[in-house]
Amino acid sequence: MADVTIKLFGVLRVDTHLACEQVNAERLGDIFALLNKRVDEVYAENKKLHPSLEHPPALSFKDAIVYINGERCSKKNRKLNDGEEIWLLSPASGG
Repeated sequence: MADVTIKLFGVLRVDTHLACEQVNAERLGDIFALLNKRVDEVYAENKKLHPSLEHPPALSFKDAIVYINGERCSKKNRKLNDGEEIWLLSPASGG
């Protein structure tokens, strides 16, 4: 298990109301269950203040662009190491 920092950007940050989280996980794919649990907690807190708030969709590996320590990572079962920083970006298009 590794202690890692996760930073969320773009729509992922807006939807989840999370900017940065510290988690302990063995593999990259494991962080999504941990983040979804945290999203549920934040949602429950915010729902009390804003009753019309809708629950955000669950986070998943396939719905994010993932970087670890500034390098793109496409392997869901990559082993994590202490101190690594994971960036989750929402896929976006524009023009």
